Amino acid sequence: MFYPVATGSPSQQLGTGLLGLDRDLYRQTLAELLEQAICADETGWTSFMMAEHHFEVEGYQVTPNPLLLNVHLAAHTKRLRHGQMGLVLPNWNPLRLAEDIAVADHLTGGRLDIGLSRGYQPRSVGVLGQHLNVSVAGGPDEGRNRRVFEEWFEVMRRSWAEDLWSYRGEFIDVPPSGLAWPHPVSARLGAGVHAGEVRQVATVPKPSQLPHPPLFTTLTQSPATLEWAARVGSSIVTLASDNDMLRGLFQRYVEVAAEHGRDFKMGEWRPDGGVAICRMLAVADTYEEAWKSAEQSMAFMGEWLGEFGFFEAWRLPGQEGPVPRTLEQLVKSGMMLVGTPDSVGEQVQTLRRELGVDYIVFVACAGAVDHQRMLDTIQLFGENVIPAV
Repeated sequence: MFYPVATGSPSQQLGTGLLGLDRDLYRQTLAELLEQAICADETGWTSFMMAEHHFEVEGYQVTPNPLLLNVHLAAHTKRLRHGQMGLVLPNWNPLRLAEDIAVADHLTGGRLDIGLSRGYQPRSVGVLGQHLNVSVAGGPDEGRNRRVFEEWFEVMRRSWAEDLWSYRGEFIDVPPSGLAWPHPVSARLGAGVHAGEVRQVATVPKPSQLPHPPLFTTLTQSPATLEWAARVGSSIVTLASDNDMLRGLFQRYVEVAAEHGRDFKMGEWRPDGGVAICRMLAVADTYEEAWKSAEQSMAFMGEWLGEFGFFEAWRLPGQEGPVPRTLEQLVKSGMMLVGTPDSVGEQVQTLRRELGVDYIVFVACAGAVDHQRMLDTIQLFGENVIPAV
């Protein structure tokens, strides 16, 4: 389950004020989030993921550090995994992020998943990544964003997988040249120190999971992102809803992974990579009540997310002009599954049958949808659909 965590529901007038500033609303959001995570833990869900977003004073996604929420929720759940969709690498120092992930992996008892993103919102990437002069994915300097992303991941990979190491890159040197460290204990123990200088580093701790937590990478339509993910062992999570497009993405992932000695079947997912599709979800005892929950989610999907171009991924065959930002569009495109447990279960089985897909990430608009409706979706799907599939 992927959670855009909004601080406010329709009854709290999401979209009418700067709700991100409201401390009481945020406290309420955290309490509801915890109750929903416990419900997911008890009803068979696999993983509970949140995005990284900054400065969203409007209140739509108040999750500046999902790793902290991962650790908090893991302390109150027993088997549920916790992750992000995803951590925006240009916002971070890669060494610090690698350390934080390793610590969080231990604190969650090895129940951490890692989502990686290049960032699509200029307000956050432009502020936090300003020292790198990096813009968002798809922005005016697409190549620079991608080079930072790939270099940051390589630094993180070495941090997790190698003991003593060094790196010389376009954007960072680890360690920088001429860094003095004349400590006799370090020299005696062989801690990467030579002639009083730091020549190598060892990032500690190492993650609990070997060689690192499972990786997920969000994908729109970028061939370069897909090929990078297949090469390094990250799963792709795609928002595309057209089956022909999905089959093409799946096939390309299989081909690139094979070029790097990793064999996958079409639609397969494993902890060391594979493919996943993304869908929205609203479940209730009746179709009418499920539709009301889905309507509430449009405060996030249509009014907020729609401004970033996501509805283009749900264009219908032959549809011309701007894609309507409506619930009807999401349902017709297959992006939104709405209904009773039986009807939604049939839709999930159809996806499995037509695509052979192992892993589905369901978007549940926490905060934008009333708390009880969120619990209904989580519990009814968990208790009725998950066992059936």
